[in-house]
Order: sequence, then C-alpha cells, then structure tokens
Amino acid sequence: MIKVVRHVLVQEKLGVIRNKSINSIQFREGMIEIGRMISYKFANTLKTEPSRVETPLGISDGIKITDRKDIVVVNVLRAAIPLVEGIMSVFSEAQCGVVGAWRSDTPPFNVNVGYARISDVQDKIVVVADPMLATGNTMNAILTRIKESGTPRRLVVFNVIASEEGLKKVLEKHPEVEIYTCSVEKKLNKEGYIVPGLGDAGDIAFGKPCN
Repeated sequence: MIKVVRHVLVQEKLGVIRNKSINSIQFREGMIEIGRMISYKFANTLKTEPSRVETPLGISDGIKITDRKDIVVVNVLRAAIPLVEGIMSVFSEAQCGVVGAWRSDTPPFNVNVGYARISDVQDKIVVVADPMLATGNTMNAILTRIKESGTPRRLVVFNVIASEEGLKKVLEKHPEVEIYTCSVEKKLNKEGYIVPGLGDAGDIAFGKPCN
C-alpha cells in the first residue's frame, strides 16, 4: 500500500526543504515538521477505544489510542535523524532502534547493513524512517533484516520522496509493507539519486563527510 500525504502543510514544507539554497538548520527543522505531520496522518490508522475523563465541570467522552506502546521506530542513520525526531514527538512512548546501511555509488547499488540495534519487533507496529526511497535496495535490505528478528504486526515506511522504481522494487519483495510518502517521482539519475528530489538528505542535514 502506498499512501501519498498530500496535506497542504506537508507539501508546502516539502517545497521549502527542496530549495538548493537551504541551510542545515532550516532543512532539519523542515524534516522534523514533516515527520510530525506524517505521524498525524498515520495515527488515524491506529486502534482506539472509548474513554471517559472528568473535567472541572463534568464527565466527557474521549478516546484512547491502544496501539501507542506497540510502536517501534527504526532510524536509518544518518539522514533519518531529524525525521525521527518529529515522529517521536508524536509517539513519545515508542521504542526506537537504529540501522546503519551503506549503498555503493555505482550500479547495481549493492547495500551493506553494517549495524543494526532494533527492539523486539514481534507483533509490533514497526515504522522504518528514511527520507529518500530511491533505488529501493537500502529499504529492502533493512526490511529483510527486521523480518529476520521477528514478525511485525504491521510494517510501515515513513518516507519524504520516493521514486516509482524504488516503490515497485520494495513492494515486489515486501508486498505487505505500508509506505507513507510525500511525493512520488519518476526519474533516477546514473548515481541512483531521485530527480528532481532534493539531493543527499544526510549531507544537507549534517554536512558532507570527509571520507
């Protein structure tokens, strides 16, 4: 399932962070806000139950999200750090794991998942956060690693910009995955980056590494 988050505030913020002149502070702030707004959209799919609350003047009906404590957020280092900050501001009870994955710079863009610290995923709602879904190779490797650890109740991807090719590749290998993205784009360049995309999210947010 692919869900494109078309809310006007999300799309406005996406336009802001695409600007080639944006600085790291503005970019991180934008990613945090987008992570928060995708989380609001996703929250509508969680299970709830009725609740009652005593106000200063009487009793009111309310709801309680029963899934809150079953969420595990997986932070794909380093690009997803600000996106995850926004997600965790909404789902503060969630557990959080981290994955370090490296993609080669040349086709076929092989991926090495060099580091993974992920909480128990068995029967949990696992949300994998990664701003860019380009070739799909990195996401497929991460989803496979998660499944090796257990069977999630739901497996969800929070993404900012995705390519058509990457979405197709992920859903072919992991058809049960729910993908929330803000834009689906047609083109990948020869380096495996989405066009027009926004560039390298990790480098923009934190600076280009020296090696």
